[in-house]
Amino acid sequence: MKREELVDALRMDVSRETFERLTRYHDLLLKWSKTHNLIGPRERDEVWRRHILDSLSVWPHVASGSVIMDIGSGAGLPGLVLACQSDADKEFVLVESNAKRCAFLRLVARELDLPVTVENDRVENVSRETLSHITARAVADLSTLIRLSEKWLENSTIGVFLKGRNWKYELTESQRYWIFNMEIVEPESDSDGVILKVSEVRRV
Repeated sequence: MKREELVDALRMDVSRETFERLTRYHDLLLKWSKTHNLIGPRERDEVWRRHILDSLSVWPHVASGSVIMDIGSGAGLPGLVLACQSDADKEFVLVESNAKRCAFLRLVARELDLPVTVENDRVENVSRETLSHITARAVADLSTLIRLSEKWLENSTIGVFLKGRNWKYELTESQRYWIFNMEIVEPESDSDGVILKVSEVRRV
């Protein structure tokens, strides 16, 4: 994908420096996926449109933040992609329980000089006190994400969750257990899914 195509698809600016970082990330992801199964074989020809574009659609919703934590980062989606778009005044905390995936996340962060800290742990064990945003993509259903993030979301932190075509069902189910403020955003990248912004969480 060319930078101009990315800009047109997202309707937001993507600098040449950001695009160069994303291209390097793309290449490292494909290289590591051959041996570490970071993404499936059928997805390797669609990394730009299926993964990077989708992850970048989150950027406008976390751009004002200072510390962004990504739950279940896996291959770095959306955490590493967002860090590629960011500047040095932000910190990205990537939480991943799989050690091999953490090795990949640290390699990319180091090679691209990204403002990233990798936590090789489960999110329940993360001791960070102050976060501006929490992100997640293809990790768990909405109710589970809220439960995992409750100690932050009940305060001032905002959850920015990429959800697929079953988002309406997940939203209905989560409202059986949780009360929260919510904003639904349709991203430019995926007509079937949405971005759910969740805040001020409390139990029913």
